[in-house]
Amino acid sequence: MIDNDLAAAGKKHPLHSMATAALASMALSATLLYLGVVPDTSAQESIRPAYTPDFVAQMLDYVSRDYALAVANGKIIDEDEYVEQLVVSGSALEVSDQIKAIRSQPAIRGDIARLIDLIKEKAPPEAIKKQALKARDAIYVAAGTATAPRHWPSLAQGKQLFSAHCASCHGAMGNGQGAAAQTLAAKPMNFLDPARMASMSPLSVFTSSKLGIQNTAMPSFSSLTEDELWAVSFYVLSLRPRMALPAAARLDRTAADLWLKAAATLPDEELMQTLPGSSSERLKSLALLRSHSEDRK
Repeated sequence: MIDNDLAAAGKKHPLHSMATAALASMALSATLLYLGVVPDTSAQESIRPAYTPDFVAQMLDYVSRDYALAVANGKIIDEDEYVEQLVVSGSALEVSDQIKAIRSQPAIRGDIARLIDLIKEKAPPEAIKKQALKARDAIYVAAGTATAPRHWPSLAQGKQLFSAHCASCHGAMGNGQGAAAQTLAAKPMNFLDPARMASMSPLSVFTSSKLGIQNTAMPSFSSLTEDELWAVSFYVLSLRPRMALPAAARLDRTAADLWLKAAATLPDEELMQTLPGSSSERLKSLALLRSHSEDRK
């Protein structure tokens, strides 16, 4: 959820205006991640976001996760949040018309248009999530975007990168209480908060880290390699408390390779649903997946 100032700003912009693209980036600001400190973000306000397939996919990912904060049982529970969902989804449709990889795929535009209709109908959050992720994933395919790393990332490398680039805001333990956090208008995300992390996957962290968020203290970390971005993204998901495992516990190499893409693209709760076995067995498997690392083979 974004703060009231941003939500109020959202109401001032007509959905048919191209200004909504900039507003969409603001709507993303407090829900997504703040992985760095930019002392003065005011100079960035006039810079148009880069219109890329990943940018549109990022907006759709946002809608898939935060719509549930706006509507429940067919009724609006947060007017400002609901306006944001309309603004961001409308921006995704407008911006997609300017991107060749998406424009050449009419079905994707149709999927986004259908998403907007569902939001206007105040459809259940699960329906919105399904539709938004359908459009997002189609964009990744059309653009040839990798949605998972080529191999399991190194959590040790991820920890080093997190300490260097993220801990100043998010804190060394990922609790959102870093030394620089008090200087930011919007509080950094707490990676230990089950409610906020319930819909967060390594892919979500990867995209936000790679692109950054306009009009926030979070810059793009495009200077990092994709392997480095995946390493810090998987490390962020490893921070949540989980079932304790014996020190020698390891995920079988074959199983690890089979589950890599799912581990990269699914948040914990959805990953749990796809894992076999009893509830305790799935919890153990989830802990093994989130603690697995290239270093631990």
